[in-house]
Amino acid sequence: MPCILLAEGHAPTREFVSRNLTDAGFEVLAAGDPAAAYEAYAARRPEAAVIGASLPIEDAAALAARLREADPRVLLVATDLEHLGRARGLAAFLSVKANAYVADPTGRELVAKLEALLARGAAARARPKGVATVLSRPPAARGEVTPGVVARLLHQLWRGLSDGALVLEEGGIERRVFFLRGVPVATESDDPGESLVRWLRDAGRLDPAAHQAALDAMASGLSAGAALIAAGVLEPGEPLLATLRAHLEATVIRAVGQKEGRWRFHPGAELAADVQAVDLPPLRPILEGARAGIPAKHFSDALRSVTDAYPVRSGDFQQVLPAAALGAPDLRLALGLDGRTRTREWLEARRSELKDALSLLWFLSLVGAVVFHEAPETDDAYGKAPPRRRRPFPPERAESLRQAALQILPGTYFHALGVDLAADAAAVERAYQAVASRFHPDGFAEYDVGDLEDLLAAVQDKVTAAYRVLSSDEKRRAYVSFLLLRFELTGVRRPGIDPDAEIALRRGEHALRARRNAEAVQALREAVERNGKEPEYAAMLGFAELFDPVLPRSARIAEARRNARRALALAPEHPRATAVLALAEEASGDVAEARRVVLAGLEAHPGSELLKQVLHRLNRVG
Repeated sequence: MPCILLAEGHAPTREFVSRNLTDAGFEVLAAGDPAAAYEAYAARRPEAAVIGASLPIEDAAALAARLREADPRVLLVATDLEHLGRARGLAAFLSVKANAYVADPTGRELVAKLEALLARGAAARARPKGVATVLSRPPAARGEVTPGVVARLLHQLWRGLSDGALVLEEGGIERRVFFLRGVPVATESDDPGESLVRWLRDAGRLDPAAHQAALDAMASGLSAGAALIAAGVLEPGEPLLATLRAHLEATVIRAVGQKEGRWRFHPGAELAADVQAVDLPPLRPILEGARAGIPAKHFSDALRSVTDAYPVRSGDFQQVLPAAALGAPDLRLALGLDGRTRTREWLEARRSELKDALSLLWFLSLVGAVVFHEAPETDDAYGKAPPRRRRPFPPERAESLRQAALQILPGTYFHALGVDLAADAAAVERAYQAVASRFHPDGFAEYDVGDLEDLLAAVQDKVTAAYRVLSSDEKRRAYVSFLLLRFELTGVRRPGIDPDAEIALRRGEHALRARRNAEAVQALREAVERNGKEPEYAAMLGFAELFDPVLPRSARIAEARRNARRALALAPEHPRATAVLALAEEASGDVAEARRVVLAGLEAHPGSELLKQVLHRLNRVG
C-alpha cells in the first residue's frame, strides 16, 4: 500500500482528499502545516507528497525544498483550490518544483496522477520488505475493539508465541504493534504525535535544536534511533535501548486503553529483519494500560460472577510473574491471594485502593495467574492430598544462588537492589520486583532448599527493607545522609554534605553520559547551589557548561573557566577542575596555556588518568 503525505491547511479539504486517497488504496499521512508535514515525512518516509495551495506559496516552496533536500527523488504533487473558486494556476506553483500539478484535488485527477507517477517507478522507497510482506497477507483474525479486547489479544499472542502485526484502527489513525514470539518488539503509527522523537520532545528530553536535528536525520533515511544518536541526543547501546523500551511500553499501554475501533492480526515472522527489537516484559503493559484507559466498572463487571468465590494463585503464577513484572505494591497484593478470603471481602478490605485491587485481580485472572475456588483453602490435613516430595536442589544452581545472596547481604540498600544513588522511584520499584521475585521461596517450591532457606529469607528481608527506605523520599534522604558520612570520614568529600546535592550530582553525571547537556547543567547547578563548598560539584558544572547547547560559545568558555577556578579556590590542584580549566583554554584557542595548566596539574597528581587524557588531546591538537 503506497504511503502518501498530504500537506493541506484547509481542514475540510484535507479530510475530503484524505478519504478519497484512502478509498483509492493509499495510506495517507495528513498534516495541517509545514512543520507537522515534515515531521510526518521524517517519521514514515512516504513515497510521495501532496502539497495544497491552502498553504502560503512561500511555505509550500520551503516544505518542498526541505523534502527535496532529504531525498532528491521524492515525488511532489501540487494541488490548487479550484473547487473553492479561487484557483491560482500552474504559474503560481513554479517555486514548488513539483512533479505534477492538479487544479482540483477533490476530483479523480489527483488519484490518477499519483498512480501514474508511482507506476513509472519514480518513488524512492517503499516500506521495509519484511513488514510489507506481513501486512500484505490477509489477516488471520479481525474484530471490533471494545474495552479490554486489546488486553486479551496481547495475552493470547503471548501465550501462542505469535509472530506478526496487530493493527489497530481508531478515528482514522492506524497503529501497528509488531510481535516476535508473542512479545511486542516495536510499534508504528500514522500519527506523528506518537513517534519516538515527538514523545521525547513532549517529555522535555529534546530541546528545539535537538528535535530539528533528529527530524533532519530521519528525513535523510535514518531510523528514529539512529537519528537520535546522530543528533547527539542518545548514546548507542543501553541508553538507546532504554529509551526505545520506554517508548514502546508507553505506546502499547496506550493501545491497551483503546475503547473503540477495529483490529486485525497479520501473522508472519518476516518483520524480524526490519524492526529493532527491544526486550519488554510482555504482560506488564496490559495491567498499566487497563488502569490508565479502562473504567473500573469493566473490571467489576468481569469479576461479578466470582464475588463469592475464593481467589488463589494458580500453578502458572510463577511462570507469569516475570512477564508481568508487577510493581512492589501489586506483588504484595498478589501474594495475599491465598484462597482463604472471598473476592468480595478481599476487595472490601482494600477500599482505599479499590481500582488498583480490581484491575490487578482482573489482570491475574485474565492471564491465568489466579483461579477461583468455591470453597476456601484449609490447613487441615483431612481430605488433602499428601504433600509432594521435593526434588534435591541442583548443586550448581544452589551455589550460584548462594553467591548472589552473599553479594547482596553485606552491601548498601542501593547495592541490594542494584540501583544508583540517583535512581528514581520507578527504577527502585522495577529493581525490587526483579530481585524479590528471583529470591522468593515460591520460585523454588519444587526443590528442597535445605540450608539455603535461611539465606533466602535474609535476602527477602534485606530487599524489602531496601525498598521501604528507597521508595520514600524522606527515608531515602536520611539513609543517603548516613552513607555520605563515609565520604567525610575518608576525605573524599568535604564536611557538611547535602544528600540532595549528591543526588543532583549523580543526575548530572547520568545526563552527561546520555549527552543530555542541558539537563546535566540544570542538575549540576542545583548541586552547586545546595553545597557551594564542594569543589567536585563546581568542577563538574564547569565541564557541563563547556558543552551547554543553550549558551553561545564565548559564554560557555567563560562559565567553564569561572567554575573551574571556583573549584580550584576551594581545593588547589583539584584534578578535575584543572582538566576543565585546560579544556576551556583550549576552546578559547590558547593551546599553550591549556598545556601549561595540565602540566602543572600533573606535577601535583602524576597518576591522574584524567589529566593524562587531556594532555594527550592537547598534544594531538597542537
